[in-house]
Amino acid sequence: MSARTQPLQRTVRGLIVSLTLLVVPVVAASEEGHAAADQVSEASYRSWLGDNQGAEGVLFTHVGDNRGYGPEHDLARANIVSLFQSFGLAVELDPFVYNGQTYYNVVGTKLGTLYPEQEYIIGAHYDSVNNPGADDNASGVSLVIEAARILTQYDSDYTIRFIAFDREEQGLIGSQAYVQDHLGDDILGMISADMVAYNNGTNSADIQGRSTSDPIKNALAAAIVEYGDGLGYAIGGQADYSDHAPFEWAGFQACILIEDWGNPYYHTQNDNVDIANYIDYAFAVRMTRSVVGFLVDQAGVHVAVDALGFSYPAGRPEFVCPAGGTRMRVEVYGIGNAVPQPGTGMLHYNTGSGWQSVALDVVSDNVYDAVFPAAACGSEVAYYVSAQTTGGQTFSDPRDAPARTYTALSAYGETIFFADDFETNQGWTTSGNASAGHWERGVPVGGGDRGDPATDYDGSGQCYLTGNQDGDSDVDNGYVYLVSPTIDLSAGDAEIRYALWYTNNFGADPNNDLFKTYVSNDNGQNWTLAETIGPISPTGWNEHAFRVSDFVTPTAQVRVRYEASDLGAGSVVEAAVDAFQVVALQCEASCHGDIDGDNDIDLADLAILLAHYGMTSGAEYANGDLNGDGAVDLSDLADLLALYGTPCE
Repeated sequence: MSARTQPLQRTVRGLIVSLTLLVVPVVAASEEGHAAADQVSEASYRSWLGDNQGAEGVLFTHVGDNRGYGPEHDLARANIVSLFQSFGLAVELDPFVYNGQTYYNVVGTKLGTLYPEQEYIIGAHYDSVNNPGADDNASGVSLVIEAARILTQYDSDYTIRFIAFDREEQGLIGSQAYVQDHLGDDILGMISADMVAYNNGTNSADIQGRSTSDPIKNALAAAIVEYGDGLGYAIGGQADYSDHAPFEWAGFQACILIEDWGNPYYHTQNDNVDIANYIDYAFAVRMTRSVVGFLVDQAGVHVAVDALGFSYPAGRPEFVCPAGGTRMRVEVYGIGNAVPQPGTGMLHYNTGSGWQSVALDVVSDNVYDAVFPAAACGSEVAYYVSAQTTGGQTFSDPRDAPARTYTALSAYGETIFFADDFETNQGWTTSGNASAGHWERGVPVGGGDRGDPATDYDGSGQCYLTGNQDGDSDVDNGYVYLVSPTIDLSAGDAEIRYALWYTNNFGADPNNDLFKTYVSNDNGQNWTLAETIGPISPTGWNEHAFRVSDFVTPTAQVRVRYEASDLGAGSVVEAAVDAFQVVALQCEASCHGDIDGDNDIDLADLAILLAHYGMTSGAEYANGDLNGDGAVDLSDLADLLALYGTPCE
């Protein structure tokens, strides 16, 4: 990876809340994707990278090796060519000139059978900064090689190109040359695998790219969830320091897949496989599984598998009605030679008292409605579905249930009764004994070059941040507090949500420094620790949330306090908070016909119903299914029109 000009910025899922029930987007599991991902082998990955048991590998990553220039650089390129050819790829050396010398990208092509002119690219740079470059970036090249080994066994609808780029470290030279020569290609998406084998303890990947690449970023995130074997992820913004960037500049969908930042051996001679416990091969396998599954789903790779698949035409509910009766449409289909047996669909749920199983309501052959039971408001309902083949084999979704399940919250929705984007002063106070870096409200001015945020989180402009000056303005020699105004929770519990930027990855002694969040129910006389971040922390903006009742009894005098500190020897500590919200669950249903919960049955309710007309989600109170029969249809419209203009009691 070429040198960073700023720390990673991440922007994860927006804070989505509503007065009514919501439905989360569908991410359908692919049995083909799982079958391919399950073939990712740590043993073969070690052989490509060169493990710490003495194996040489093909990419020269041991102490003293150097893929910057010279013999080992060229030998690594020759080994990549040989491996690609052994997998049956059509291989070409793509030349370009840099500083008067000719270098080569290695391009292995697997032609699509249906849409050969449309393609996906998975790439990684094979050069290093005159060191072994085990993580940067033999790890990414190993991912590409392993993906090629697996996917070349099967036909694919779309073309897949596996590319090892050269001279990335000098400024993305090889990838820029490739893009310039292929501006007319129909490239549907490109992923740059760059540093994927160092786990800083978060077990998390970063997906970075411009907002125009959100579709491929979101699809890769979904693949991590499905195939990453527990790998976490965060989605961030523009990051022009890896080989995806020239593709974005040319208007293609592209992103970087990279480990969560914090590698202490980045661009040093210690970036080698001989340092014990440095390269996390299991972590690299999870990264590779994610990309393999992504390519199977996106490029239409026909992996041989017989199984049942499950789809949810109207989505899966985020909330289910506490009184019960929320419906979810489920369709079961065969994959390969498997045939679903009609009438065998089951809903398995746990409302807190152990697992229960009930038959799905049959709508037609292999089409069902799952009807959720009553559950205490605020409780989490875990669930999964299953069905059998005509041969009696049972398949579940999620496929590894009940080890992994879907969840929904028992409530009629959520109500935001306090929100602060910090564009105005709503009563926050600051204090502390630090010599510098006290909390300030404003538009970030530091530019993001010393660990501070370049922008606020929600795009409104301002946030609270420590030491809002350019340059050396971090927290020094003590702690700084940011305290919320008083929050009245006398009516019941609520969840505190906020976006946090916290960096503590630089300096002499970061291990003494933590970011702490406290909550009080007596107006700040006593504080209870609710969350601790650090000393190693994810980079960029991250969402955080906690429920007040998990720490203190909700009262009319609840306050939240944020603490950033620089203790012991100096380190660079920067923090920021934005998008603060207090969100309460809605545990009482709106009156019949009041779809948007504003206590009036009016044009807004009619608009919601008509927008969902014909849907079969059964999410009562959210989409106009007033009679709870699992469909928004003429009977619901008749009900609403009969009630139109009637005030709620």
